[in-house]
Amino acid sequence: MKSRKSEAESRKKVGTVGGIVRPLMATIKQTLITMPGINRLVPGGRKPVTHLYPYQKVELPLAYRGQHSIDWFKCIGCELCAKVCPNECIYFEFYEVEPTSEYLHPSRAQLDEMKKTIRRPAVDVGHCLFCGNCMEYCPTDAWNFTQEFELADYAREDLYYKADELRMPKENSDKEIVLINRIGEHPILEVDVCIGCRKCERECPTRCIDMLDGPNDRKGKPIVIPEFDYTKCIGCQQCVDVCPVDCLHMEEIGYKDLEGFYHINLQGEVKLLEEQVEK
Repeated sequence: MKSRKSEAESRKKVGTVGGIVRPLMATIKQTLITMPGINRLVPGGRKPVTHLYPYQKVELPLAYRGQHSIDWFKCIGCELCAKVCPNECIYFEFYEVEPTSEYLHPSRAQLDEMKKTIRRPAVDVGHCLFCGNCMEYCPTDAWNFTQEFELADYAREDLYYKADELRMPKENSDKEIVLINRIGEHPILEVDVCIGCRKCERECPTRCIDMLDGPNDRKGKPIVIPEFDYTKCIGCQQCVDVCPVDCLHMEEIGYKDLEGFYHINLQGEVKLLEEQVEK
């Protein structure tokens, strides 16, 4: 522990040069190192780290998650994005369309086709934490993120973006048909509980359900039960949610490899965002 005498001596040593000139010279040195034009002449000169925002735009990584962008041609209204959203900020809106609408082809859920409606997601950006779950779990690659980050507004109500406002421009859509079960689950039926109401068949967005005669009878007629085509099932749980008797539940499935699991904006093998930025 320093004595009072040694502390007094150390204070005496710090004079005008040590207390004012030296810090000032250090500041001037750092200024010259990053000053455009002069930084080339100063040893250790480099470009400034800061940007003159908003006059100078920041170069963002390709995997940056900014404003949402929904490809209406690929979206099938499975509502899986809303289920995996941790902040529950995704809401689905219904739009009436013509029977010949390009958004109904290929076919979606039977119920949507009968009512000539489509379901598309809207987002409350004020509650969104931009985690990317909606994009990573989307079975059809309909979700994307742009590099637009200037989303501030004057009222919370203005941060709610309707589905039509998030629609991707037609010319930006590749309209490629993708169908991958990225949630890692598929539905399992309890035959003795099923009443054959067909609600699951009408709500299935990929039409992977066929109703067949089951082992149980009602008034002398067999009760139809759902049969699943797991090659088309995306694990969206729509059938589980609409079942009135809870005869369906989800079970985890395994994968042999990670084929099809990739960042949508950076197609290829799975890589962390930090690894992409380092390139």
